[in-house]
Amino acid sequence: MARGGGRRESGKRKQGGKKSAAGAAREMEGRLEVTRGGFGFVLVEGQEQDIFVQQHRLGGAVAGDTVRLKIIRQRPRRGPEGAITAVLKRARGFLVGTLEAVPGGFELATLEPLAGRAIRVEGHLQGATPGDLVYARIKDWGDGDRPIQARVEEVIGRSDDPHTDYTLVLRQHELQEAFPSAVEAEVEALAGKVSIVPGGERRDLRSLEVITIDPASAKDFDDALSLEQLKGDRWRLGVHIADVSHYVRPGSLTDAEAFRRGNSVYFHEGVVPMLPHRLSSDLCSLRPREDRPALSALITLSADGAVQEVAFTRSLIHSKQRFAYEEVHDILAAGKGKRHTLLSNLKRLTAAVYRRRVARGSVDFDIPEPLFELDAHGVPHEIRPSERLDSHRIVEECMLLANRLVAERIPAGKPRMPFLYRVHDEPGTEKMAALSALLKRMNLPGLPRKDVTSAVVRDLLLAMEDSPYKDLIEILTLRSMAKAAYSPRNVGHFGLAFPMYTHFTSPIRRYADLVVHRMMTDRLAAPQGRPPKKSAALEKIGAQCTQLEIKGVKAERAYRRLKELRYLATQVGQRYAGIISGVTAKGLFVQLRELLIDGFVPIDHLEDDSYTFDDRLYALVGRRQGRQFQLGQEITIRVDDVSVEGRRADFLLAEDT
Repeated sequence: MARGGGRRESGKRKQGGKKSAAGAAREMEGRLEVTRGGFGFVLVEGQEQDIFVQQHRLGGAVAGDTVRLKIIRQRPRRGPEGAITAVLKRARGFLVGTLEAVPGGFELATLEPLAGRAIRVEGHLQGATPGDLVYARIKDWGDGDRPIQARVEEVIGRSDDPHTDYTLVLRQHELQEAFPSAVEAEVEALAGKVSIVPGGERRDLRSLEVITIDPASAKDFDDALSLEQLKGDRWRLGVHIADVSHYVRPGSLTDAEAFRRGNSVYFHEGVVPMLPHRLSSDLCSLRPREDRPALSALITLSADGAVQEVAFTRSLIHSKQRFAYEEVHDILAAGKGKRHTLLSNLKRLTAAVYRRRVARGSVDFDIPEPLFELDAHGVPHEIRPSERLDSHRIVEECMLLANRLVAERIPAGKPRMPFLYRVHDEPGTEKMAALSALLKRMNLPGLPRKDVTSAVVRDLLLAMEDSPYKDLIEILTLRSMAKAAYSPRNVGHFGLAFPMYTHFTSPIRRYADLVVHRMMTDRLAAPQGRPPKKSAALEKIGAQCTQLEIKGVKAERAYRRLKELRYLATQVGQRYAGIISGVTAKGLFVQLRELLIDGFVPIDHLEDDSYTFDDRLYALVGRRQGRQFQLGQEITIRVDDVSVEGRRADFLLAEDT
């Protein structure tokens, strides 16, 4: 969904605007987003506000394209308006949609917001018939007046078949499960050559009581924990991370493919992995009762969670036990079971680490996500909110602590080395002001006008802990923040309230972590030397990893939305409790409490009165009776109409609301 107000991307934007030679209208470059209504917004580095573009001024550009545009006017209180003068780079070379027969041939109907442009299908149809979902390659983008021309390359299946959902999302987001044969061959050749014996710079830690805690369905384990009690009520926490850099070397085909993928993407029906399964699920995975190379952070802590000493080393470990999150939760709840002493000590120590983190102002978002199981037809038979267990918190705190300490300690030295940080910039003042106004309209405390710190946001969320609005406020707050990113330019991490932070703990599934591992091993091998990696190279790596992370998140959300709608389509006529999560002049957005699924109540479905949008109250107000529907209000709805193809769920207001 495009936004019309101020928007910040990850970190701070560079100055991107420039004046034309004539000194008249300013020309800028940016990335286009297009709404389903057909108009667009261009996001420009250095611009506090996105630039609005009317449909007839898109100049043949489509969503995601990099464009050049000129500012044609300033809209009062609504920001700048522009016209696109050139498409500099196309975002994609393909489209996914439903084949339709039209006079004289075939066209492609797609959910992509293409500003009303027709997509003409030329050439062989590969056996596709009208109603089939197809993957089509763009042959000619045409212009704003001529249709796009495309050629069918693959038939995905029928749009009404839930079994096509997974493949559909993969094709829409250009994700590929299979690896090139040359990469697979390289990994197989590597498997028999790499030695993992201890000695030299690799420390033998196989005697430690090392365990892994992961989802029950996990196939790869890239982090493990150990804990030893020392004299004086001190503890040595071991955070052991799979040494992927031992196998995946710069310049290799495997490394190039991992960089192209950026991260693993997870779906209910499968995973698009960053690394071939021979590495991710075997050689690099910290599987129980097998020796594995690792990078270990050995952190000495006081009983109250204060860091006293830190040592990093390449290591050889041997996991003694593989746990699932639910299994650890049950052991802790029962007070007995496998390795209960270790687990209870981990829980007590990480609770102290957590208290210190929150005391510094760290924001602890706890937004549940819908979980589901599929029936034989590919449709969820139930949807339930995820639960954050004590076992999740144990692992989270250990990983956050290790990531922070790596960012603080590894770049330090003489000379200080370039480094890849995980950054989260301060939120923009406009977005914080808008959030504060929304809170006040809900009769909740607002935010200060200036100096909104992470501690202020933390206190807001803590105050909402027992409120029925808790999840909604967390979502609204998260939307108001800047996006996290990877960058060699450290601006700190606002949400965590860490001056320095990185990602080091998931190198099997995140390329940024693999890069950090290589920098760590360089530093460990030559503590006073400057590794060869330069800031310019890290800038490129950070930008690539950030964009691919966004792409993966969009794909996961698209898949989840499809399955949510498949489920809602079986619930037409059913009543659910919900909360109003958005208000517009066209109606109400409602999130169902039990299912965490969003839908819409069109304004013309509110039949008891004639309603208008009051932007001061952020509410729909009845003209005759004065009844209000406001953000955060609890209502009961009935599922009215669900369009899976249109990605839409319409609700009716239940009579007893």
